Amino acid sequence: MDSDKNVGGRDRLIRAVLAVVLTIVSLRWLRSGKRKRGLLAGVGALGLGFNASTGYCGFNDTLDIDTTASKNDDVFAPDTDDESTDVSVDFTSTDDTEASNGHASGQLTCAVCEDPIVPGERRGPNDEGAIVHETCE
Repeated sequence: MDSDKNVGGRDRLIRAVLAVVLTIVSLRWLRSGKRKRGLLAGVGALGLGFNASTGYCGFNDTLDIDTTASKNDDVFAPDTDDESTDVSVDFTSTDDTEASNGHASGQLTCAVCEDPIVPGERRGPNDEGAIVHETCE
């Protein structure tokens, strides 16, 4: 038996969870009289529990699979060798103007008098749904 670890990270966690689930299934089947199924589930639970606790799997060793990875070589991490492209999205359109209450410029303006609406100033929608000063309604 090779003493190197070949099971790590998420693979060990998944095997441990499956071992617990198979143990519960095995006990339920053994109590209900389904001995063959219960024994098979128990053997599977023992195998997965061994893999999870020792970090070694004979099947992985035979197939040359190694799921242990250092922080720089994580098998679940996306490839960083690919050229990445930064995407910038502009949500303003050519129709965005100051008439749209200044949302494109980041400052809220009154639709009637076109003066800026400062924070804390009372405002509300008019009959057309545009934001206006309370005095301009």
